Amino acid sequence: MFPWSIRPTFQIQLSTPREDAIIRFEVAMLQQTPANLFLTHGEYAEFHLEDELHRFWSPHLSIYFLPGSSDSHCELFGRFAPRPNIWTLVWIFYLAFFCCIFFASIFGGSQWMIGHFPWGLAIAAATMLLYLGLFLASQIGQSLCHDQMELLRNRLDNVLFQAGLELVKPAS
Repeated sequence: MFPWSIRPTFQIQLSTPREDAIIRFEVAMLQQTPANLFLTHGEYAEFHLEDELHRFWSPHLSIYFLPGSSDSHCELFGRFAPRPNIWTLVWIFYLAFFCCIFFASIFGGSQWMIGHFPWGLAIAAATMLLYLGLFLASQIGQSLCHDQMELLRNRLDNVLFQAGLELVKPAS
């Protein structure tokens, strides 16, 4: 996982054909309890936390089964993300900040070109600080929920083990 990502991701190479891996994984997921924490639908699955573990920044884990480098392998792509309502709010702020920076920069540049004081650029700079503040807040949230990301990843590893799905050994 890249330490400064907005949504941490990882990839696992499996030594099983994709269609077989999906079937075996889905069977193992259906045996998990409580069922509302383990959701699967074909090539897509989610791992959730219990309600009593939820915090504002709590993640869930989404995984996808992707084709591998050969027909006898597949790749599991995992991504940690906040709950959809939090994630949507964060992206609304990112979009609003970006639009404000963009239009304030155009307005400030126009002011500067016609010889007026470019106070639009000051608004763009202040909004850029808010944008960076939101990014830092997301990084702090990720560090505060690192234990929960490890818990979800352990649950994934347990399901992979129960499904009998083995990882491709890296070449030495």
